[in-house]
Amino acid sequence: MWLDIARRTFAVIILKVTGIFVGGSVIGLEVAQALAMAAFAGIIDVAQELSRSYLADGQIDIEDINRTFGKIAEKENKDKPKGK
Repeated sequence: MWLDIARRTFAVIILKVTGIFVGGSVIGLEVAQALAMAAFAGIIDVAQELSRSYLADGQIDIEDINRTFGKIAEKENKDKPKGK
């Protein structure tokens, strides 16, 4: 279960890298700083959603994990501009 969470969290970080990297380059951040910010933002997103699931019933099961990462994926897809 924890390995699944770690792998999915890594995927969230990859999704966040593009937005933070572009934004960071505009304000002059180095690549390493932008990557660190993306990692931090991804981990915080996952931790918040898993915490909400835990607070609901005092446990985290596979359904909670799937729901958590589904919410994050939907949010990331909404934030991306649609291409033609």
